[in-house]
Amino acid sequence: MGSGKTTIGKKLANNLNNKFYDLDKKIIEYTKKSIYELFEIYGENKFRKLEYFILKKFLKKKKSYILSVGGGTPCYNNNIFLMKKYSKIFYLNAEINTLFTRLLKQKKNRPLISKLDKNDLYNFICDSLSKRLFFYKKADFTINIKTKSLLEIVKEIINII
Repeated sequence: MGSGKTTIGKKLANNLNNKFYDLDKKIIEYTKKSIYELFEIYGENKFRKLEYFILKKFLKKKKSYILSVGGGTPCYNNNIFLMKKYSKIFYLNAEINTLFTRLLKQKKNRPLISKLDKNDLYNFICDSLSKRLFFYKKADFTINIKTKSLLEIVKEIINII
């Protein structure tokens, strides 16, 4: 969350003349509800089951794509292994302070953090990263985005693929 997956994914897809997809948008199209509404109505566990269903359906159907998934997606329902089966995975590694600065500005649009104050947000980021890092390290490639521009990150990914 907050690492720039969607921004980088769109730019990458444009440079590769490929289609860009955002898993959250696919979920919204399928349910006709916002991610925020889905979390409020069903809670995280049911949301994660729905996320798995749509991810699996997407990956089995699409052959060429750039897909941005939520920060929690790889950590549930064996999604990381499903993603590895059908695609190459890039982990965009950002520092905690970078994530904090970005998410502080975006938190009203993100159900997991929308009600957190600054202190709780920082702690949430630290806690989430420590829990999720196990899954993120299973990515095929890690891109450290610390001091890189959007274009530098995109070029690095293109050089790998």
